[in-house]
Amino acid sequence: MFNKAFIFSHLTFLLCLTGCVSYAPVPADKQSYSKAAITEDFDAFLNFVKGTHPDLSYSADLSELDETADNVRRSFHDGMTMREIWMEMARVNPPFHDAHVGLRRPVAALEVYQKQGGVLFPAQIVFGGNGVMRLGPGVEGAAGAEVLSINGVGADAIVRTLLPRMRGETEALRRLVLGRYFSQYFWIAYGGFETYAVRINKNGRTRTLTLKAGANSEPQEGETLFTYERIDSATGYLNVTTFEIEHKERFEDFLETAFAQIQQDGVTRLIIDLRENGGGARDLSDLLMAYLTDKPYSAISRVKARVTPENVKRIPGAKIGDVVSLPFKQPVSPPEAYPMRFDGDVYALIGGITYSQAIVFAATLQDYGIATLAGEKTQGPANQTGQVQKHTLANTTLEALAPIYIFTRASGDTSRQGVVPDFEIANDPLDPMESVHLLLAKISTSTD
Repeated sequence: MFNKAFIFSHLTFLLCLTGCVSYAPVPADKQSYSKAAITEDFDAFLNFVKGTHPDLSYSADLSELDETADNVRRSFHDGMTMREIWMEMARVNPPFHDAHVGLRRPVAALEVYQKQGGVLFPAQIVFGGNGVMRLGPGVEGAAGAEVLSINGVGADAIVRTLLPRMRGETEALRRLVLGRYFSQYFWIAYGGFETYAVRINKNGRTRTLTLKAGANSEPQEGETLFTYERIDSATGYLNVTTFEIEHKERFEDFLETAFAQIQQDGVTRLIIDLRENGGGARDLSDLLMAYLTDKPYSAISRVKARVTPENVKRIPGAKIGDVVSLPFKQPVSPPEAYPMRFDGDVYALIGGITYSQAIVFAATLQDYGIATLAGEKTQGPANQTGQVQKHTLANTTLEALAPIYIFTRASGDTSRQGVVPDFEIANDPLDPMESVHLLLAKISTSTD
């Protein structure tokens, strides 16, 4: 599952027209590891995935995985740092074809680096359908500009280096993931710098920007994960960017406040924006669902599961380590009396990076006819893997990820395709509200 992207609203951007800048590197990791220790961790990583996933062949190309793993093993040598090790091990991520499976970016090391004053690349990067790297919103006068190079490293070379190490079902999703966490992945591959010389092209004019940030690029304390606003007399707009369990209490409070305002506003239609929602926990999506329907529902109709100590008691006759496949529902009955339940028309906006529990939620809205889906097809499949387990590797402390469930959506459709919207609306990452206005126009046309 994905966390929310970094916020880049309080940065200082300096412009350099000469293209000649100096940028001092910030010291990163110094600890190194032996080849034996690295190999031990890599084997533990692969064994954990194979022993945890209920059916790795569900998404993975096993022959490609084995071939890539052999090549990775041959790359190990004494004296490698954690970032160098990640760069090699992560080459097995794409063959898994699932963002829930693989080697996680070294979040703990990133946190240590930033707490010590380390600097990450201080601007958002977006990729359009043509794969061109562009500066996202926040860089005054340069938003949408094509990035040609960063600190002398060509954009094509950066993408060729990092994209083959991303997790995700499709190359398009891996590109979206790279854009979302670009600052972190750039640090892994190239280190951190006090300033970043970014060569750009906008409207045929080429120039160099010098971007300088503070001590870190962590989200601000006031980061907005959930918002509500009335966008016209009849329409409310709810933007829900995460279902992460750590935000449950905050989300619960937000929903109570937002739906009280929705009722006060008297809107008759509600748009729920899930385009930036990378998932999280069912606990949060169920909270939202209770405001939308009073009918019982189940997000899944079938499950394939690896039996673990946590779930063995729920599967009669199963032993730990077994893999079972069976019809399975998780019925949820929303409270019958819910004073702020919305009874108007509901629309949900989805996109390529809508993922994990957000995909499950969107599919459930569609399968039960609770909402009309609009936007772009999700790059992740409607039938998601879930309950992702983490395993910390003994030597490098890098983290391996693998799920213990494969879920079938409520409709029973077993295909591997993403959630397909009821009608398509293109998403412009440089102007997210354009899709909202297009949806409003579509709604108005269909109701005239």
